[in-house]
Amino acid sequence: MAQVVQRPVTSERIDAWLNSLFLEWQSIPALAVEWTEWNDVDRLHFEVDWPVKEDSLATLRGWADQGLLDRDQAARFCELLALIERHRPILERLLAE
Repeated sequence: MAQVVQRPVTSERIDAWLNSLFLEWQSIPALAVEWTEWNDVDRLHFEVDWPVKEDSLATLRGWADQGLLDRDQAARFCELLALIERHRPILERLLAE
């Protein structure tokens, strides 16, 4: 049976995940504007892919809970959570359509 090798949690990895999630969540208002122009296949693709971003957020939250984020990363994570709080209602509306 193959073993899963976990990559170490480095500062660079945390920064990359923070940056990626910021970009995704910042794009939600623009996505909402374009959503009506998307066909069913494109919407389905987004809906299937989005849980991966939610899993990434959960992983990042776990790293934060473990104290693995430095002071700047922790502040950026708080900014990310505020951004998510603002944009989650938009996302939920889109996914409900």
